[in-house]
Amino acid sequence: MKRTNIIRYTAALVLPIALLGGCTGDFEDLNTNPYEVNPSDLPFEAQFTTPMSYSYPCQQNLFQFWTNLQIDIYGGYFESPNGNFTNQRYAMNRGHCGGMHENFMQKIFNNTRRLIRQCEENNQPDFAAVMRVVEVYNLLNYTDTYGPVPYSSVIAADALPERPGSYAYDTQEQIYGTMISQLNTAIEGFATETPGLGSFDIWCNGDHALWLQVANQLKLRIALRMVKVAPALAEQYAAEAIRGGVLTDTDILISKGFENEMWLMFNWGDCGANASLVTMLKGYDDPRLPLYFTKNTQPIVRSGATPIGTDDNGFAVYAEADYLTDPDTGAPLKQGTAYLGLPAGCPIGGKPNMYSNYSGWAGTFTMPQPILFAAEGWFLRAEAELRWQLTGESVQTLYETGIRTSIKNQYAYRAAYAEQGYAEFKQELPADWKTLASDETIDAYINNGTSLPLDYIDPATEGYDSVNENDLCVKWDDAATDEEKLQRIITQKWIALFPLSNEAWAEYRRTGYPKLFPVKQNENEKEISTKYGPRRLPYNENELNSNTEAVNAAIGMLNAEATGGTSGDNAGTRLWWDQADKGNF
Repeated sequence: MKRTNIIRYTAALVLPIALLGGCTGDFEDLNTNPYEVNPSDLPFEAQFTTPMSYSYPCQQNLFQFWTNLQIDIYGGYFESPNGNFTNQRYAMNRGHCGGMHENFMQKIFNNTRRLIRQCEENNQPDFAAVMRVVEVYNLLNYTDTYGPVPYSSVIAADALPERPGSYAYDTQEQIYGTMISQLNTAIEGFATETPGLGSFDIWCNGDHALWLQVANQLKLRIALRMVKVAPALAEQYAAEAIRGGVLTDTDILISKGFENEMWLMFNWGDCGANASLVTMLKGYDDPRLPLYFTKNTQPIVRSGATPIGTDDNGFAVYAEADYLTDPDTGAPLKQGTAYLGLPAGCPIGGKPNMYSNYSGWAGTFTMPQPILFAAEGWFLRAEAELRWQLTGESVQTLYETGIRTSIKNQYAYRAAYAEQGYAEFKQELPADWKTLASDETIDAYINNGTSLPLDYIDPATEGYDSVNENDLCVKWDDAATDEEKLQRIITQKWIALFPLSNEAWAEYRRTGYPKLFPVKQNENEKEISTKYGPRRLPYNENELNSNTEAVNAAIGMLNAEATGGTSGDNAGTRLWWDQADKGNF
């Protein structure tokens, strides 16, 4: 197979990423290697696989830089037990902020735009539509990470005899208009059925009706993101998307043997469960908790404690006085006894440390990659109905159907892999494992009108505790204010979206829900509010150096669209849709 220097397609946009720590050490080689297999040398159908599979990157180092070192944390799902990763304390490492750009430009856009053009030339509008939807899925994550990004200039350069040395950026408002246009074109394209779609379609297996639902769900996502800046357009797009139909029962998962790298992030000791999520799931008695995480993977003991032996499974045994205690039960924290989340933004030191022994990942390396969940469609519709009364449907019914769909689908998706995760740590499954998704369990959860998320009490370090500020139970209250109804909808959507941190972080920034625990140590208070957290990621140093004029112009666009008093290329500057001076209603 011919090898050629195809890095020229995105030469000015490639970001070699600075490194920190052992497990990220191969990433620079990955991204500075100037040679790749030319995608056009592959069979035509095989060329679609890369942008579809890298929508949830299946390469360990890229995955870590894509979201795990920043967005996974800011979305409230994960935290790192490796204190050397300073982004979690808001001391922003630009070298750890470029993975989203890298993935979009090299793995997604470098392929989608070429394939769209080729499919249109071949009169395959539905094939082109697939790539348009995949592109928009990733472009939404890309622009919601940085704000202004290079897009139209890259497409325009495809018609030039030589690639330029610089690429101009589009404003985020322009990008949002482009995404809606691309989705509308894709929806039209799915009216044609070209034979062979199922041969390469790793998202929907050639199901045109399912692709239409995916496109409309993305359109509804985008519409609701725009409610504070373009409310009339938001309502129009939402109505169109709901009429077109979003996902109702089928999740979009990639189960084609690609790697799910989240298992490896936990295995490396670079990722752990976030206390904001664990305390919420525990307080609500949420049946998804054991599907998301295992109990503590090692004993939790006082500093300096020395093992006195091992148990039958090979785990260290300590004197009873050396075990720290479960803050909920007072029991000694022997291996596999409690679900423990990591405190937010604490100076815990480098790995390994006691925090590496908190809850583990309930899954395996072979777990399918998540792309879209049907439950999200119900919550999106619930919010749209709350705002605009578009269909006359009951908001409560939409909300409760979202919860029911999430619990049943997450169990169907995760249970078999979670069982392997528990087995890896020699832990017994919860006694109610077989009934986690039963109608009786779900009914009890939906009708729980008293339970609230817990305060966080850290068993290992005094001073790392946090007080819960989420004051609403799960049970719907039709007499509640619209703000309270929205809080319930977004909170349950946040739980259901796990582990898709891009969307979780975006919706947290847009609505303020759920109320996440603030960091204990903010090392960048001049730029980032401890109360509100990061609002974007800064552009990578290499992009600043290699595409300087365009990036400086983009920072001017960012400032023009920003509100709230913070400006410039830093993590505290708000994006176009993230309006500081506007409430949710």
